[in-house]
Amino acid sequence: MDPAPTSHARADAEAVQLDSLDVSRPERFASNTHWPYFARLRRDAPVHFCRESAYGPYWSITRLDDIQAVEADYTHFSSDGNVIIGDVPSAFDETRAFATSDPPVHTRERNAVAPGLAAKRVAAFEADTRRQVATLLDHLPEDDPFNWVERVSIALTTHMVATLFDFPQDERHLLPYWSEVLVTTPGEGQIVRTWEERQAILADYRARILEMWRIRAAGSPGDDIISLLSHNADTASMADDPSHLLGLVTLVAGANEAARGALSGCVVGFNQFPEAWEVMKADPSLVPNGAAEIIRWQSPIAHMRRTAAADVEFRGQLIRKGERVVMWYCSGNRDEAHFEDAGRLQPSRTNARRHIAFGSGIHRCLGLHVASMQLRVLLEEMLQRFSRVELVAEPTRTFSNFSAGFTEVLVRISRKR
Repeated sequence: MDPAPTSHARADAEAVQLDSLDVSRPERFASNTHWPYFARLRRDAPVHFCRESAYGPYWSITRLDDIQAVEADYTHFSSDGNVIIGDVPSAFDETRAFATSDPPVHTRERNAVAPGLAAKRVAAFEADTRRQVATLLDHLPEDDPFNWVERVSIALTTHMVATLFDFPQDERHLLPYWSEVLVTTPGEGQIVRTWEERQAILADYRARILEMWRIRAAGSPGDDIISLLSHNADTASMADDPSHLLGLVTLVAGANEAARGALSGCVVGFNQFPEAWEVMKADPSLVPNGAAEIIRWQSPIAHMRRTAAADVEFRGQLIRKGERVVMWYCSGNRDEAHFEDAGRLQPSRTNARRHIAFGSGIHRCLGLHVASMQLRVLLEEMLQRFSRVELVAEPTRTFSNFSAGFTEVLVRISRKR
């Protein structure tokens, strides 16, 4: 199940003219056939200009070292504005996220929220996470196929995000819905059909966050994310700016999406590379490194975008002010210069933690400790309980070039006797 890209995709990737190659097409991500096109760019045009796409012209940065160089140079490659390849129509562009700013604004906001997502605080959640994982896994059906995304991945990420934000228990079921609306481009067959529908739903979401903010701000300081921000002098005014406050909403969505993709991707990976599951069964000490390897191999967030703040020469290419510059994390994590046999899932890979799935530098994802801990605990508990988790149908992937996740992963489990 879920094989490597077809020979047709590999042949097409080699045959297509570089000046017409567009790696942003979401249908290729949905069919898992995008990999050969990125391999072609890494080899032949690692800094590549695409003149025509559904999103307009853009530059692709596809090698790991180059991606990190772009992320480190916020003077020339700005995060101010949109950080995904596609622009939100101007009438609905009301989001100002943590990721969409440069220092010093970004630094102040990041410093305010960082304590709520630091490794020490996440470690304090581990026992609760383990109980949650154990309960979920113990109640999974053994004989009947079920959707791993719904029963495990969404349940775990919703619980963790709700804990981090101290979201009311009776409203937690809304979090995955709101998050999916936020990261989905409206259209026929999508969770929202129009930008107007999306705006109305997000207005409700923002209003609920604002209500919680005001309650926390009026109370004693706590250690949840909303309390930390509402009681910090540098960020307390966020509630006065609707676009700024919606940035907090995007932080919830981002944490959900990244973790959910990895928690589902592990099952897909173990079916494509069953030896990876057997290696970790034989040596459970490999689990922490195996979790990092799964995140590298899966790359839950496929890209982030910057905008050229001035004309700049980069790796021999002249990038003009205002042009889109897309850092393809999924490609950097398959960079042959760093990862031998990069398309294979290998829990014993010595440099698995070298991955850039969470970005790098000042914009490195604040939720990385959360996602890594959840995946590690899930793997440890799966290995104790299951002899096998078998795909019974091809997984259904998200129709997106940003969130490399899954909507359906049908599996059947076999418990240890």
